[in-house]
Amino acid sequence: MEATKSLHDSGPYDGRLLGELLEAGVLMLDQQQRCCFASPRACAHFGASDEAALRNGWDDIRAGLDLTDVAALGVGDPPLQRRSDLRTPSGTRKLRFEVHAVNGGAARYMMLLRERTTMDNADCAQVMASECRANRHVIAGLVHDAKGPLNNLHLTLSLLTSTIARIDTGSDQHDALVRCKRYLDVMQTEEARLAARLNDLHALTERTDAEPERLEVGALLATVARLLRHEARIRDARLELDVAGAPAWTFGDPRQLQLAFLSFCECLVDAAGPASLITLGVGSDTRSDGTRVRIVGTSVTMPVGVTAHLFRIGSAADTDHQAVRAGRMIIEAHGGEVALVSDASSGGFAIGLPGAPATTTGSS
Repeated sequence: MEATKSLHDSGPYDGRLLGELLEAGVLMLDQQQRCCFASPRACAHFGASDEAALRNGWDDIRAGLDLTDVAALGVGDPPLQRRSDLRTPSGTRKLRFEVHAVNGGAARYMMLLRERTTMDNADCAQVMASECRANRHVIAGLVHDAKGPLNNLHLTLSLLTSTIARIDTGSDQHDALVRCKRYLDVMQTEEARLAARLNDLHALTERTDAEPERLEVGALLATVARLLRHEARIRDARLELDVAGAPAWTFGDPRQLQLAFLSFCECLVDAAGPASLITLGVGSDTRSDGTRVRIVGTSVTMPVGVTAHLFRIGSAADTDHQAVRAGRMIIEAHGGEVALVSDASSGGFAIGLPGAPATTTGSS
């Protein structure tokens, strides 16, 4: 045995295990940031046929990823979190990666990576879990909205019953008939409102594979504001919609994009205090022909778990804010991007989405 051979080098074994548990691409790098292990999924993400091919092209890949600041990472430090549009011989790869400093024998750094524009089974499971969490507020708001027309139905039924009783005693039947017709109009209106809320509740139980379509982003934000209005009112906060100007269009799955916006707004509602104002705004990005969305709250402090873990890849990170991370995955899978907004007086999210041309009529 060579005298310099390490008796314990767990790096490659740890990498294989992480690749299976996280369904993410895994690389192990040595002190000089040379690749000493690459999982099959990592090779595929980098456009390499196998580990040997990836190692042969690693110098170019490392330069494209810009890992110059990795050397400053220490064991136990927060991971380096970044995204990259990496050019490879097989095309541009839209990646998200994070790098951890480890103590694994020859391995000094561990890199986890995923493609931003695709969602695997692990991502889909996280989106489903986030939908269950977001629906807490949605259902509460819908039930509250349904109670209004239901109460009006009860009251109008009582008035109608009283009027009919007076008709039987020989009162002026013409005036009573006018009142009955008015009460009937009220009941028909409230029945339609109540039926609409029940349809909204039923829609939450449906699981359909929606075809991507051209969407007006302002309409999605208006729905989110309506669904969370009741929850915001309970916290003495206000939701304000800012969709003035020309309609802003994008292309995608309406249910998923609404869930993403709902998760971002819900996060701010949960963090809001009395007199907080949460604004949902949308406009066109003239530089990129895309759509820009801002969901920002005044007097709102972003939760530490969100600022630390919004861009994490590991699925076990900060389960309290999985819905926000799932929202970020949805936006990236639609070709967009998410950034945090944080200053002395406000906090929130800035979201960019590709625009949709007026001629778009079907799925891509």
